[in-house]
Amino acid sequence: MSEKRRIVSNTLANGGAQITALVASLVFMPLLIRSFGLTAYGLFLLVTSVAQYAQLLDFGVGTSLVKMISQHLAEGDRDKIGPLVSAALVFYIIVGIAAAAIMVLLGFTAGSIFKVNPEGASLLRNMFLVAAAYSLLVWPANTFVYALGGFQRYTLTARVQLGVTLGLVAAYVAVLLTHEGPLMLFAATSAVTIVGSIVNVVLSLRELNGLRVSPALARPAQLRRIFSFSWAIFLVQLSTVVIYQQTDRVVLGVFLGGAAVGVYEAAGKFQGFISQLVAFSNSAVIPMASHLDASGAEEKLKVLFLRGSKYVLALVAPVVVVLLVLARPLLVRWLGPSFGAMAVNAQILIFPQLLVAGGTIGDSIIVGTGALKRRLPYSLSMVAANLILSLILVQRYGILGVVLGTAIPYLIDYPIHMWWLLRELKVPASRWAREVVAPVYPLLAIPLAVSVAGYFSPLSGSLVGLAAVGAMSVGAYLAGMFAVGLSSDERAEVRSAIGLVRGRFAR
Repeated sequence: MSEKRRIVSNTLANGGAQITALVASLVFMPLLIRSFGLTAYGLFLLVTSVAQYAQLLDFGVGTSLVKMISQHLAEGDRDKIGPLVSAALVFYIIVGIAAAAIMVLLGFTAGSIFKVNPEGASLLRNMFLVAAAYSLLVWPANTFVYALGGFQRYTLTARVQLGVTLGLVAAYVAVLLTHEGPLMLFAATSAVTIVGSIVNVVLSLRELNGLRVSPALARPAQLRRIFSFSWAIFLVQLSTVVIYQQTDRVVLGVFLGGAAVGVYEAAGKFQGFISQLVAFSNSAVIPMASHLDASGAEEKLKVLFLRGSKYVLALVAPVVVVLLVLARPLLVRWLGPSFGAMAVNAQILIFPQLLVAGGTIGDSIIVGTGALKRRLPYSLSMVAANLILSLILVQRYGILGVVLGTAIPYLIDYPIHMWWLLRELKVPASRWAREVVAPVYPLLAIPLAVSVAGYFSPLSGSLVGLAAVGAMSVGAYLAGMFAVGLSSDERAEVRSAIGLVRGRFAR
């Protein structure tokens, strides 16, 4: 498979699974709020966020494993993969035990950490105990998911993820129909994810094709090699977990309680949607960048950065514009009139993505090429700013305080971030402006005009009408981009990608 075809295929496979999961969460959110109550739903989200923090115990090993496997394949050193995966497996077994212990400890201390009543403390304890059992099983299985990523077999993991998403939908429906609470939902969704992890293990062992993987093969030298690269990944993961909603939820849970977490989620879902679009666009870049770097293809890395950034912005920016304009009617029609006040918070959260989405492809390339360490001072500064601002502002402005604590560091960091990326990838700023900025941003006048017209039209009176306005706005932008924003080579690439999608659906 050619490089372009592989990255398109892998990106589409990842994106299909991610978008399906996101749509399911959007559909079920209002139903779960009505069934559980706002406070109980907020506590469910709070445990989910704390579980996301537990992902930091990965210490960057998963991403490092993806990069190193891809690099060994590019260099023809397939025999080195088995011991590498074995070392990671031992690490993840230990992490699973540690994560389970942390969840048990949190379960029995939740009532004193978070602002909850005795009933809420009991619910948190039980959900944390479920999370402990989940950790013991899923962490070791993650080894094999990352191995599939190193082989660039995202089509396999995407199929599993799609199956998991359908299982999660079934769990949501069953819990709603039986009028069970958040504890049962948390247990059911955990069980579905565990089944998906087992399937990934089977698929990965088949892909390894005779390469032996066993804790007995693990050697300290392999772990040291992994950690020599993964510590930098870990610090970036720390930045990501802190900035992307998880800290906001935890801070709100500590200072304001579960109901505030539930209300915040209305705005958080907007940011989550944009984050999923960005993740979908970037999901297959790291192993490809590692492969190109190992092959010495510097110019191809530059082209990957410029065209990839342009495509990501062309996908994300018009959606951000539409959500900025239609935030209030969307929240009112989706969750009810009481959530309309969250529109400003949603707009503040997603506005920075008009800018920062353009740097995400570059970040993935930097990870793939192993140059991440030089970015760390900037990333850690953002983490510190986010934490400090959120803790200060939440006590005065409530939910708006944590929203500002998230958005402000993004805006401050953006020019520094882009300067650093262009320097590291040896791309002149003039070339970035000519090939990315100029084609993408002026055309945003199209979705802005269409969505504003839709806002003042009868279509804004229903979710279906708002969806139609959004589709027309983004569709008009993409048509304009295809007509005047892409070069002839880029139009050919888009046609090829469309042909690939049609071929997959035909099969």
